[in-house]
Amino acid sequence: MREENATDHSPTATPRPVTAPQTPIAFARTEPGWFQTAFSVTGAHAPPLPKASATAPHAFLLLTQCLDDLTEAGAVPADRRHGSECAAWSAVHGLSHLLIGGPLQELSEQEVQLALEVTLSVISRGL
Repeated sequence: MREENATDHSPTATPRPVTAPQTPIAFARTEPGWFQTAFSVTGAHAPPLPKASATAPHAFLLLTQCLDDLTEAGAVPADRRHGSECAAWSAVHGLSHLLIGGPLQELSEQEVQLALEVTLSVISRGL
């Protein structure tokens, strides 16, 4: 999969790279305070997703579109597509939280990369 096709939404497009989930993990590790602020919810209700724009689409909407594109391209079976963004989002953000303030915060860079590879592999196989 190639990065240059990340915005091509045609059914024959090469799906976005599997490395895309690394972005929130890298953000969480380099800016844990901002990550916590952006993705932690306090109070009874989570705020609604911000409206996406052409210049600043919301990451969850990008993930949803990516999974739709993968389904159109035949990489994700249609019968397994419904709701899969929740599982993928949860895995990536869960790993991010574990790395910045949980039991995985002391992992070496090599161990972090292994955890990331295993998480992405589990997501891919689950789809």
